[in-house]
Amino acid sequence: MASRPARLFVYGTLQDGGRLDALIGNATRWRVLARGTTAGALYDVGRYPAMIRVVTEQGARRRSPRAADRVPGLVIELAEPAAALRMLDKYEGVDDGVYARRRCRVLTAEGVTTTAWVYVYTRPVTGLRRIAAWPYG
Repeated sequence: MASRPARLFVYGTLQDGGRLDALIGNATRWRVLARGTTAGALYDVGRYPAMIRVVTEQGARRRSPRAADRVPGLVIELAEPAAALRMLDKYEGVDDGVYARRRCRVLTAEGVTTTAWVYVYTRPVTGLRRIAAWPYG
């Protein structure tokens, strides 16, 4: 039985359709729904960006340095989300505590608010360089 489509907000290297296809192409079809932004801040971790946002982790709250910070990216729809999200969780290091998958609100370029999954960096960002967006491709 097919699962219902799920939305994912991608903001870094996963905005590259070729990379996304290589990771989940056999698990599901996907399509870009919209460009958008979500609350948070990006940091340069080297080969990929790290996004932080308001999340509760072990009783502590981590915040983006400024409440008005926005991260640009894409809202994609996954036709078969269960398998794709398992693969993406592995790629993002969820079991290793590098990222956590969380729900977020995304404001699309058309002014519509939607909810999507997003991968949030869980490690300290002290000493990392803040960036406005992630170049790819």
